[in-house]
Amino acid sequence: MHPITLLAAAQALFQGAEAGKPGKPFECCTRLSSALPNRVFLPGSSSYLELNSHRWSNTTILSPSCIVTPESAQEVSLAVRTLTKGSGCSFAVKSGGHNSNPRFNNIDDGVTVDLNRLNTARLSTDKSYVTLGAGTNMGQAYAAVANSGYAFPGGICDGVGVGGIATGGGQSFFMPKVGWVVDNILRYEVVIASGQVVTASQNMRPDLYKALKGGATNFGIVTQVDIAAFPHEGFWGGQLIVPATNLTNSQVLERVSNFTAVNNEHVDAAIMIMGLYGHDGHRIVDIGLASTDNTSNPEVLAPFFEVGPKVLNTVGHKSLVDFVHEVTQPMPDGLRVQTATLTVKNDLETLKRIQGITDSIYEQIKDQVPTLDWMFSYNPQPKVLTTHAATSGGNSLGLEGADHDSILWWLVPRWTDAASDAVVHAAVKSWVDQVQQVANELGTADPFIYNNHAAYFQKPMCGYGAETLKFLRAVSKKYDPQQVFQKLVPGGHKVSTKC
Repeated sequence: MHPITLLAAAQALFQGAEAGKPGKPFECCTRLSSALPNRVFLPGSSSYLELNSHRWSNTTILSPSCIVTPESAQEVSLAVRTLTKGSGCSFAVKSGGHNSNPRFNNIDDGVTVDLNRLNTARLSTDKSYVTLGAGTNMGQAYAAVANSGYAFPGGICDGVGVGGIATGGGQSFFMPKVGWVVDNILRYEVVIASGQVVTASQNMRPDLYKALKGGATNFGIVTQVDIAAFPHEGFWGGQLIVPATNLTNSQVLERVSNFTAVNNEHVDAAIMIMGLYGHDGHRIVDIGLASTDNTSNPEVLAPFFEVGPKVLNTVGHKSLVDFVHEVTQPMPDGLRVQTATLTVKNDLETLKRIQGITDSIYEQIKDQVPTLDWMFSYNPQPKVLTTHAATSGGNSLGLEGADHDSILWWLVPRWTDAASDAVVHAAVKSWVDQVQQVANELGTADPFIYNNHAAYFQKPMCGYGAETLKFLRAVSKKYDPQQVFQKLVPGGHKVSTKC
């Protein structure tokens, strides 16, 4: 596609993501202030400015008419009841703010419900689960179990909020052994559209329980979860950083493909690859690896140590909280970010073609965006991780019965100047289109699109499959008959999306 056509397409997409301003925002904020005194913050106040700017990506710093910060599920309930009175008020919901899509955790001319006060983080007395508030971030959550001898599957970055990973899927280094984060959630506390605070578990509202496990913000506002914990002595792992060259990229891709094929048997090993082509000219590949049972130098990870030369090697024994803090460093807050994702079958030729596309698009736009850091990640999705859902009431990711190993690609460019938004968004859209075309040609396409990494123009709910989407829509209509979370909450990927 011609660059000008790409630019026009991206501008239309981005403007579409920001369109649709709600009515009566002042009235909505006034009602909320009366219902929840000292919890509502208006533009111009220092609290408003701090809350509105506390986000991973500056693309989500918008202009809400007010921000409400409920301190309990009951206050969330009161906020929902207030926002849905009469014709209703448009609103957004923010947990950790670690989604870069405009309006997915913020809003223009509406109300942002910020869950940061819901920050409970405690290990149960019998150490079988952790209870986490939806506004807790993973740094806080992991710190709560530090030195306990126990761990739980959670997000890979410190700043990721519990609410997002608890409803979108949730990746962790424990995935091969225990599955997605949602496969380990024992109980949801959620405020549904009526304002009722309900529990969803295998024994209580099992349909809602399953729907929440991948169905995102389509059914209510999750306020708290219990996640299964297990004995854990620490990690052996860290980062191997090497220069990104044609040779090292090829070496890493080959090793990732080989590792993915054996990851079904070696479930205590995990890797996460991140490439960075920096605006300063430096190009690196960051090989994050872990032996989650704390075994030193497991043979299955040895091939990655052959890639070199090493710029940095941080591998060693460390705690969960220290390990996650370390691998978070390449993902700072305060930049502009746009993500997109696709999944493909584990096929080396496909991986090499995708790397070629990724490199080619970067070369096309790097001079147009002087502050561009072109980041990309690819991570194993061995089929064994899809087997864990069945033991915990299932999930809604549509991955049951997977007959192949996959690789999940994540494009994560970042930059600083808003004037470059359209160029980067066009590049991201082009990357998605070209990767999809190559996967289709090679017969390695996988319909799964990871919700928490998907761009605003992608349709992850459609990738779950027709039967799963039919189930999600039925649950939505059962617990939200007025379709509040489809109509009044403009952000997020919707089950009402046409596929």
